[in-house]
Formats: sequence, structure tokens, C-alpha cells
Amino acid sequence: MSEQSSNLIRNELERLLDSDFLRRSPSHLRLLRYLVERRLANDDGALREMSIGIEVFHRNPSTYDPKSDPIVRVNVSRLRERLVKHYAMFEAPPQVRIDLPKGRYVPEFVELGARQLAAPRLLVLPFVSEGRDDALATLLFESTIGELQSVLQLLVLGARSARAVADDEPLDSARRVNAQAVLSSRIVRGDEVLHVHTMLLSAPYGHMMGSKRYQRLATESDADFVDRLSRQIREDCLQSQSDLLPGEYVLPAQRKGFAGVPREASDAFVQSRRATALGTAEGHLQARSLLESAITAAPDFAIGHAYLAATMGNLSMYEQVTPETAWRIGSAASKRALEIDPLEPSAYLNLAADKIYYEYDFPAARELLLTARRLAPRHPGVHMLMGTAASYCGELEAALDHLDSAQEVDPLFPAIRANRGVAYYFAGQFDDANRVFIDLLTEYPQRTATRVSLAASLTMCGAFEAARNELNAVIEHDPDDSGARLALAIVNARDGDQRQAKKIVNAVRASSAIEKTNPSALAGAYAQLGDLDEAMTWLTLAADSHEGGFAEVQVDPLLAPLLGVDAFRALLSRYGLTARQVAVVR
Repeated sequence: MSEQSSNLIRNELERLLDSDFLRRSPSHLRLLRYLVERRLANDDGALREMSIGIEVFHRNPSTYDPKSDPIVRVNVSRLRERLVKHYAMFEAPPQVRIDLPKGRYVPEFVELGARQLAAPRLLVLPFVSEGRDDALATLLFESTIGELQSVLQLLVLGARSARAVADDEPLDSARRVNAQAVLSSRIVRGDEVLHVHTMLLSAPYGHMMGSKRYQRLATESDADFVDRLSRQIREDCLQSQSDLLPGEYVLPAQRKGFAGVPREASDAFVQSRRATALGTAEGHLQARSLLESAITAAPDFAIGHAYLAATMGNLSMYEQVTPETAWRIGSAASKRALEIDPLEPSAYLNLAADKIYYEYDFPAARELLLTARRLAPRHPGVHMLMGTAASYCGELEAALDHLDSAQEVDPLFPAIRANRGVAYYFAGQFDDANRVFIDLLTEYPQRTATRVSLAASLTMCGAFEAARNELNAVIEHDPDDSGARLALAIVNARDGDQRQAKKIVNAVRASSAIEKTNPSALAGAYAQLGDLDEAMTWLTLAADSHEGGFAEVQVDPLLAPLLGVDAFRALLSRYGLTARQVAVVR
């Protein structure tokens, strides 16, 4: 140990000995000094229970029996607890920390840099309203998470994970998602005055790290209050956890947020978020109408424009609008959001999605995503889309790395895990894909899209009967699910029943709008049927109509039969793409 390190440890020892938590306990003060000094002297023989009992607690060497006299074990345990609580209270950050590992009497010295390689995890629970302030509570919750996720040195869990554990007690919620701290907030409306009470709790130790009471100004609108308070909460949380942060944080550039947004627009925005959370086609249609109302009431509402763009993408996925309509309206909304506020990360995220799903321009998408990540380094959606883009380009390791980053922030968001399975599927690692999909369906059996993905992967493995079982369960629940029906056609085609496969494809084309909404799915089905001309017809239409499924063209194993077709290579070349399909043996 260097002289510099020894001096740092001795300075920390003196700081601890002079602190309130030890000053009133002479026996613990004496014990800590003995343990640290013996460790610095490399006298490990003195750090045994017998030696400590004799030297520190003055037991008679001739009669002292540690087995019957637990004084050392009891006091070391109590000292350990005191040290843990002391450091958890985040006093002035020490340069080194003195720890007492369980089951040992040899102290450890942890330098600050070594201790703080990882950003601490913070869970922000949904704000609880005691009055009729549900809309305000939702705005405060989402805005506070957004502000905190803009700080790289803090890992703030995503809104979906926070809502998933919100019914538990705060400390139980934090422990469930392995968070070091949890922020619990309550909105209280008194005599014409609104207050917000927050408590920041240490999850490992259960003590209060900080408690604040904020008051709304009489002149503030809901939106102005949300902006001011979410930023103040961010600063107070960072200050309370300053001892845990890996280096000093840099204040993020301030986006406009809800500044100047009237009540009518902010209420419509909140209602749109609730409609989106339903996860249904009808919910996304409602969200679009509400967001358009919000923008009418507040034309310069940047977040409103950004979320409208995201909603158009959802409507395209649910086949409620054509891909070209989603692209046209969504891109215009994202660009308008950036004109109003160039610091709005969700607008860059949406534009990147447009580049991937409608323009197939992956280099441009990466640049937009890097900008979004700089503005919101802990935003799970940014990392998830980066993972998706990498998987569409056949870059499995990069995809998994990005999805790991997304899941670290939002561990209970099932779509991240589903995308991991899809990444394995596109890489031809079907056993790994099956494992991910099956694990996910065990927890979320209602995810029909994941069930269809599992069936596709099982089909590639030759597990045709298992794939049929999965698809029949989906079709029984929703006979009009065109994706599941086409997947069933592919199962039959790969299993040698061409006649039944063609029958299913023809029925899907006759009973749905798939020719307009998802022509790339038809291309995959015809490729598996061996009708390569028909496959190219629908694949070309998918590209010309800006259909999202074409984004998978480089890696989709269903298109492997087209690898030797000149027209296929030419079509990919038009967009700067390269075929990366893994050939699958029938």
C-alpha cells in the first residue's frame, strides 16, 4: 500500500472518529481505531477474535473464551451497521471508505473511484394525488423521470418499470428492481395552496436520505409548475446522492418541456398518454385525436408534436393507417418539434425511427440516435431502437449491448426482451431466440406478437407442430390476425404442404388489407412457397410504399430464397443495403 493511500485512510479514520455516530460510543471508537491501525501495519494476526477481545475489550487472557463470550462478534456487528448507515447518509464525500465485510474482522479500504464505477440506480414512483390532480400527477411523474434520465451519472429506471412495481411498498418496489434509492411523492391540496411532498429513501438500509416540501406559486400554470418542480426535484435528488455519483455531473441543456403550455393542451396530452398505454389500436387512435387537440390549443408544444409522430408509427404498426401516411405525418411532426425545441430528445428518436422503418437509411438513423443519446443518455427507448437498428443490420453483438443498456434502465419493459429474441432470430440463433420468447411468454402470456415470433423461430428449427400450436392459440383468440395466419401458411410451406399454405395466403389477401399495410409479410410467405417472382413483386411494393417491414430485408430468414435473385440484390442496393440472411435448411 502506498504512503499516499495510507494517509488517505488515516485521514478518513480521523474523520470517522470525530463524527457524531462514533463520538458517543467509546467502545466502537476504540474498536475501529484498533482494526484500521492493525490492518495498516499488516498485522493480520492481531485481527482475530481472541486478540481483539484481549486488546480492545480488556478480557483476561487466561480466562477469555470467545465461544462463550460474544463481545467481539456483537460489537463488530454493531460497528459494521454504524459504518453502513454513516456512509449511506451521504455526508461530505470521503476520498476513501472504510468497510467491515461480514464474517471477517479485517477492514477493507475502498477508494472513491473504485467504489463508484457504476451509476447508482434510482426508482421514481408515480406521484400520488390526494385530490383530483391525476393529470398533474402524471405530468410530474413523466417529466421528473425525463429530467433525471438526462443525467449520465444517475441510472433512473423507466416509467414502465416504475408503474409495474408501484403497488408495492416503496422500499419493496426499489428492491424488486435492484435500485439503491427510491423517490416517493405525494400531491397535497390545502387551503387554496398545492404542495408536493417527496421522500428519498435508501433501499438497502431503509433510512431517509432526503425529504422535501414544494409549494406551487399562485401565478403558475400546471405546465409551468411541472417544469419548475421536475427540474428542482432533479437537482435535489442529485444533491442527496452526490456521494454515490461517479464524478461530478454536468447540468443538461434545458429543453422547453411544458413551459407556456396551457391547461387544455397539457390535459389532452396526459389523456393521450393514458390512451397509448392501453396498447390497442383504438387506444392509439384516441391518442392521435387528443394530441392533435393539444397541438391546436398550443401550436408551439414541442413534446405534443413529438408524441404525435410516435403515435403515427404505432397506428401504422396496428394497420390503422398506411405506412406512407404514418411516415408523412410523423416526420413532419418530428421536424416541427425540433424547430420549436432542438433539445427535445424524443423528436430525434422519432426521426431515427422514420429513417429505419420508412426510409431504410441506417447511417442517418445512427446519427440521430447518437444525438438523442447525448441529450438523454439514460432513455430506454433510445437504447432499444439502437439495438433494433443493429439487429436489422446483422450486428448481433452490438444489438445485444444496446438492449442490455435499455433493460438496465427499464428492466420490467417486456418489449426490450422481445427485441432481444428478435435479434437472435435474425442472426439465425433460433435456439437462443426460442429461449427468450418462451421466458417472456411465461411472464406475459397475453403478448400475441411474441407468440407469433416464437412460432416463426420454431418453424425455422423444424418444430412445426409446436409452431402450429402457438399460432392456433393466437388465431383462436383473434381469427382476423393476419400475421398469425400468414405465419401458419409458412409453417405449412416449410412442412411440405404447399396446397394448404397457398390456401391460407389467398384467404388472408381476400379478408384483410395486408396488401396495403404489410406487403413485406406477403413477400416472405411467397418466398417460402418458392414463388420468387411474386415475392419480389410484394417486396418491391413494400419498399415503394415505405412499409416498415422492409426494414428487416437485410436479415429476414424468410427471404433467404431470394439471395440468388439479381432483382433482390438490385432492390437492396437502391437503399445502400446488403443481404445478410442466414441460409436455413428446409
